[in-house]
Amino acid sequence: MKNINLLSMKKLAVLGICVSFVAGGCGKMTESSLPELEEPVALNEAYRPVEYSTIGSMHVLMATAVPRDYCNYYSANVNISQIYVEPGDIVNAGDVLAVCDVDEAKKQLQECKDALAHENETYEISAQISETQIKLWESQAADTDEFSTEQIEKKESTEEDYNTQIATEQENERYDKQLHEYRVQKINEQMALYQQIVDDGTLKAAHSGLVTYTKKLTGGRSAAAYENIVIVSDTDDLVLDIKDTAINEYKYSDYDKKYVIVDGEKYDVTESQYTSEVLVLSKINNRYPDVCVESREKLFLTAGQMYPVYFEKTKANQALVVGKDSIYKDGDTRYVYVKNDEGGREKRIITTGEYDENYTQVTEGLKEGELVYYNSTDQVPTRYSKYTVTRSDFDIANYGVGYSRSDAGTITETCDYEGQIVSVNVKQDDMVENGMLLYVVDTGEGKAAITEAKNEIDAENESYAHKIADYDKQVKDLSEGGSSAEENNKQDEKPDTAYEEQQLKLNLQLLDLQKKLAGADHTYQLSRLQSAYDSISAGNDGKGNISVYAKNDGKVSKVSVKAGDNVEEGSDILQITGNSTDVLQVLVKDSNNYKVYTDNIADVGERVSLELDGTTIYGNCIGFAGYGRQAQRGYINQDDKGVHITGNTDSGYGNAAFYIKLDNGIPDDLTRASAVKFSYVSFKKVVVVPTSIIHKQVNPMDKDDISYYVWKIDGDSVVKQPVILSDYTSGSNTLVLYGIDEGDEICLAS
Repeated sequence: MKNINLLSMKKLAVLGICVSFVAGGCGKMTESSLPELEEPVALNEAYRPVEYSTIGSMHVLMATAVPRDYCNYYSANVNISQIYVEPGDIVNAGDVLAVCDVDEAKKQLQECKDALAHENETYEISAQISETQIKLWESQAADTDEFSTEQIEKKESTEEDYNTQIATEQENERYDKQLHEYRVQKINEQMALYQQIVDDGTLKAAHSGLVTYTKKLTGGRSAAAYENIVIVSDTDDLVLDIKDTAINEYKYSDYDKKYVIVDGEKYDVTESQYTSEVLVLSKINNRYPDVCVESREKLFLTAGQMYPVYFEKTKANQALVVGKDSIYKDGDTRYVYVKNDEGGREKRIITTGEYDENYTQVTEGLKEGELVYYNSTDQVPTRYSKYTVTRSDFDIANYGVGYSRSDAGTITETCDYEGQIVSVNVKQDDMVENGMLLYVVDTGEGKAAITEAKNEIDAENESYAHKIADYDKQVKDLSEGGSSAEENNKQDEKPDTAYEEQQLKLNLQLLDLQKKLAGADHTYQLSRLQSAYDSISAGNDGKGNISVYAKNDGKVSKVSVKAGDNVEEGSDILQITGNSTDVLQVLVKDSNNYKVYTDNIADVGERVSLELDGTTIYGNCIGFAGYGRQAQRGYINQDDKGVHITGNTDSGYGNAAFYIKLDNGIPDDLTRASAVKFSYVSFKKVVVVPTSIIHKQVNPMDKDDISYYVWKIDGDSVVKQPVILSDYTSGSNTLVLYGIDEGDEICLAS
């Protein structure tokens, strides 16, 4: 049998293998056609006993024991000022983890208040405009008493149009009210979030435990709403996470039986339940949580260990079964060949019931224990030694070949403008404090931005002045009997003075309300433009020179520019780093010296080791960096504001990365140390057999239908026993997930 490539991370080895539950038989087989000879011919005698078992199918997924995670996040978009914890820190519920820029939150809160005031004011004016317009149409539609017959006929011809316009306007009113209420609700929700941040901009631990993830600020301080800032994990509460099987990919919720094998013992499990709200939020955010399973019984799990989870679907339980490769047919008649007492075989007609991919239920014609011939072109072994199946541990190692001491709270200062560096006011290894001048940048963009912002303010004022002048002209025309009055005179030779006065009054009301609406919009837009102008002008000397100040204490660990350098928006300027820690950051990348699975990291709580001068140094994985699927994974969180899907951001390292703490601290000299060793695959008390015992079978009707079996010794007989294999082989051994168990005797070729 060939080695199967090790796919994906050890967290998720999804086996796309579907087999029947019973012993005996192998592969997808169809009922055999009646052969030309009276009796079938094979290479040698091939029989298997009739037995009771289950008709159905099975799938096996791999779960990993990991600590239960508790996410800590802001409910609104914020700028992070500082994160006070690092992976490996122990925190208690309520401890301060991070703090955001409260000034920015205050700005956002004020913008929400302004937006709410504008929404309420413009809605009220718009409602008055709508009501006035309806009154105008109702008046025009109803007024026919004082007109000539010809004029009345003209009025009647347009009355339906007026009624249609009125009905449309009334429907628009209802829609506008609903839209207004929705907008007000959303603005109030945002205001509540920002008010909470203004009142207390600190992020506090939702649960006690080990800090295992922190957002990296090297790529910027901004954090989206419900983005994980810190993850705290409870290492005393392990769950079984079926990694790389997200809830949108899971297909086994309707299976009858689900159980996990822990240290050779079977325990029933159930999936974590997710509401329709969670599924909708996951789709919106494109972040899907992993499937997790739990048992009502207390499971003694080990962090980082993998456990096979079995999913069975039953058609018939405790049914008398034979392999489909034993059944022949003649029209509607089904029959098998049974071994008789003389060693020959006799034809036996049977009645069948349920079936699956490999087996068929026999309802009449056979008894348990009878030996039934099956169609096999494989040579049944006659010379072999007995191999007794046992359970043992199974491990495949992985390596982190890049490691270095982790520094706390590294922040990269990036330029917000395109321009030229005027001065860099700090140098490498300088200690800086919050508020200290870091650098000055001369940016034509900044100077031009001030001018552009001022021009936008002027343009808004000019546009508003034109609108007001136009409204004033219309009011004057109406009041002095202008074009509108002249048009009415053309239609009515004998105008009704009361009707004209009413029409004039309503039209003037409409213009006045439209003028008020334009004024409200102007005031709001002008306020926004002025705020943008003030923001651009802040720190700008008016000539485009912008001063940038430190927002954190720390040490300058890197300066990327010098005076005179041209920079683009987003360019790295310098890095500020906190204190060094006793944590090693480990990168998983390709190596010429080790077999490395680059899509895999150690699990939190997993034991790791490092060789140094012939001595093995041990430690624990205490955290991870966001990368690949870790950065795309969704987490379910529920608080007093509802259910949220949160997610990590990519660390930017370019490789999978995790953090470890060594039991006795970091050695002074790591130059002679080997790679960090951890588990790619790690099972305890599982069935592991020599690879040579396992045989492959290809369905001649479908070359892609490949299955595996062993020759099992069953009393005086040797029978085919199908097995489900894992995706893992190690050396000359293979991990078997289903089909054989401890104590079974297998043929080992001599």
